[in-house]
Amino acid sequence: MIIKKVRIRNFGKISDTTLELSPGINVLYGENESGKTTVHTFIKSMFFGLPRGRGKAAKTDSYSIYEPWENPTVYGGSIWLESQNKLFRLTRNFHKTSQTEELLCETDGEILDVQQGDLSVILGGVSEVVYENTVSVAQLKSVTGPDLVKELQNYMASYQGTGDHAIDLGRTMQMLKMSRKGYQVQADRRQKDIDNEKNKLIANMSFIKKELENLREQNDGNLKTRQDMLMGLDENKGERFFEERTEELLQEKRTSFLLMIGALVLGIGIGAILSFVLELGLFGLIPPVIAFAAAVLLYRKNRRLDQEYKRYRRLKAKWTQKREKFKWNQDSIRKAYMEKYTAFENLAEEYQEYDRLSMVPGAAEKEVDALNLAMETIEKLSGNRNHMMGEALRRRTSQILGEITGGRYTEVLMDDDFHMKVNTEERIIGLGGLSRGTLEQIYFSLRMAAGELLLEEPLPVILDDVFGMYDEERLTSVLHWLYKEQKQIIISTCHRREEEILQKENIPYQRFSL
Repeated sequence: MIIKKVRIRNFGKISDTTLELSPGINVLYGENESGKTTVHTFIKSMFFGLPRGRGKAAKTDSYSIYEPWENPTVYGGSIWLESQNKLFRLTRNFHKTSQTEELLCETDGEILDVQQGDLSVILGGVSEVVYENTVSVAQLKSVTGPDLVKELQNYMASYQGTGDHAIDLGRTMQMLKMSRKGYQVQADRRQKDIDNEKNKLIANMSFIKKELENLREQNDGNLKTRQDMLMGLDENKGERFFEERTEELLQEKRTSFLLMIGALVLGIGIGAILSFVLELGLFGLIPPVIAFAAAVLLYRKNRRLDQEYKRYRRLKAKWTQKREKFKWNQDSIRKAYMEKYTAFENLAEEYQEYDRLSMVPGAAEKEVDALNLAMETIEKLSGNRNHMMGEALRRRTSQILGEITGGRYTEVLMDDDFHMKVNTEERIIGLGGLSRGTLEQIYFSLRMAAGELLLEEPLPVILDDVFGMYDEERLTSVLHWLYKEQKQIIISTCHRREEEILQKENIPYQRFSL
């Protein structure tokens, strides 16, 4: 992708300014505070927007710094981009009350949607962080030699974590962790619900178990007192005994009654015969008297038999009542026991089901396991990938450094803690032993190599006063390398050296003045 044209309507101190850029080297010349960095920031803001901070931060953010004093509602401009043989026009107004953005493909007239990622596609999916750490290079004016060594180490460390802009592993891991946290809450809640239900079931089972024990004790007590309740009689034999005994007493009563009647009839008959037939006089009364006495005795016996009969009838009724009561009690206990036992078994089965559920992962647990596996895999891939990316960066940085130093420094070395050294043909030198100019060459090589490795779509390289510490030899080498790479380059400078060397070396370029 290349930038064809930049039109700044109102941005910072620049207004109504148009720059028509060429595909190769473009030199933007201007004195200090002329607006070179403003152009640099404008291009970045067109690519990634210009958010406004909140609170105290709003006073010192880029939005406030570059907000125009005159006609502030017109705050922005347009930029024309060429990508995949198509020309696109991007227009933005950054003002907080009239913020707009428009992306038009001038080649086919299609209106695209910035919010839906169409601009990101044109830019090759590059993030603002990657952009600012690769092709958008500002001068290290305030960095001393020792500080620049730390800057290089920090850059390498941050590069390892930056990764491919198409796969933001850090953000991915964060999203996975957040998602896992949500599912873990669901899993914990599910397990807590299961444990609560199991505890309730245990309590109910314990209560029913005690009731079953009480019913067994009642049953045992009833069985122990069974013989006493039935007066020591077997149920079947007891019923026959009372039936037989009452029948015997009834027969004895009938026999006694008949004997009594027979005795009276016989005594009276014999007495009558003796008195009237045999004319025995008073002696004829002896048999009736004897018969009467016998009848009295039989009557009394009959009364005793009747009392005995009634007593056994009462005993039989009482025995039958106790037997029925015992049976009712036993049936009630047995029925209650079976109901409680069935309830206990149902609770036990329900407990086993919850126990099984606690052992079998639910949907949330499966999601947690899957997310854990994904995170482990990403960490492994990230480690391998970062190692490979770091090695690729080291090799490409070494190659670029070798080219722009004329082969003086051919290899950049780096340990696990990102401590860097350079290899010459004669020895290995730590960064602390290098000149400021060489450190800046390493820094430049790092950023150019990172841009090549991280950007899917080649973007214009914007260099904002980055060659202030370069001598003429170093600057000449860098400009030759930039020209050789056939990149679109925008060099902002307050010096004439870049233009003089380009002319001297017959390197084509286009010049703009602010």
